[in-house]
Amino acid sequence: MRTSLVCLLTVAAGLVLAGQQPAELVATQSPFKFYSAFWPNLHNVLFAAAWDARPPADDKAGGPLPEPLGGAMTENDLARWGAALKYYEDEIADLHLLFEMGPIRKAMLATGPELPTEGLAPKHREVLMAAAPLYRRQWWPEHDRINRAWIQDTMQRVAKLSPDVPSKIAELCGTPWIKELRVDVVLAGAREGAYTSNDPAPGHITISSGHKRIYDWTAAEVLFHEAAHLMVGPMLQAFSAELKAQGKFSTDGKIGSRTVDIWHPALFYMVGETVKEALAARNIKYQPYMYATGMMDRVWPNFRKPLETHWGAFVRGEISRDEAIKRVVAEL
Repeated sequence: MRTSLVCLLTVAAGLVLAGQQPAELVATQSPFKFYSAFWPNLHNVLFAAAWDARPPADDKAGGPLPEPLGGAMTENDLARWGAALKYYEDEIADLHLLFEMGPIRKAMLATGPELPTEGLAPKHREVLMAAAPLYRRQWWPEHDRINRAWIQDTMQRVAKLSPDVPSKIAELCGTPWIKELRVDVVLAGAREGAYTSNDPAPGHITISSGHKRIYDWTAAEVLFHEAAHLMVGPMLQAFSAELKAQGKFSTDGKIGSRTVDIWHPALFYMVGETVKEALAARNIKYQPYMYATGMMDRVWPNFRKPLETHWGAFVRGEISRDEAIKRVVAEL
């Protein structure tokens, strides 16, 4: 008999004592520890609001706010929020949430009323501390409620797909499944809706509860995809070695700029098909994220045939990973 993964369920939202704030750790569904935390939400909302104030463009880095940040505010409120928003417009919005905000992101994992001094510029900390009372009073209760509802729904879906999906992903990646992973659920933030860092170890996911695409079974797929980012080292190295062996690896940022990214669509395909297969076994029809969003044809049209033909054969267990990579790269 196959041994099932142990699922630990902790529901904090309904266990709040009078006069206390709800615990930021909302629930745990192995390996994910779901948080609805104040500071990451304030930071990501300001990032999204700064981008929202800019002219419309297809390449906006910030995701749209699900609803305007309205409501009655005093002149003092407007001044403090305006100062925070201006700081984000001038100093933060053009930084990449994942690649250029590591110290800032880790500082936001603090709990309690005060932010740490490390990882934040003094002015950044000052405007956040000034804006925090307004955000906590005006918008945070509703944002927290949305986060918690999203967590409870998504957690149940992850549980229904476990251990089948995690076991299959670990097998395909050739590495053990992640044991524990913090997931910060924020109302809005990055345009893509989710991103993952390996710092702090063993990893950290930020995901948007208000993203128009990340809900229902897609939310479970995106979580599995983000976790798999921390497991793709062997696969990425194998692709890079084969690209070099076949003379298709370039370091000039031109020929290789899209080719060397083959590991990422391969990861999307692998996780999406694994979730699709697991749901089909439960009589649930599902279209993987990269097809449902049009990403395959919009971003990676030249990868579609080799991925579906050769990488698909690997995912189905028909050929080895090395053989699949060799065939995929040969067609690029």
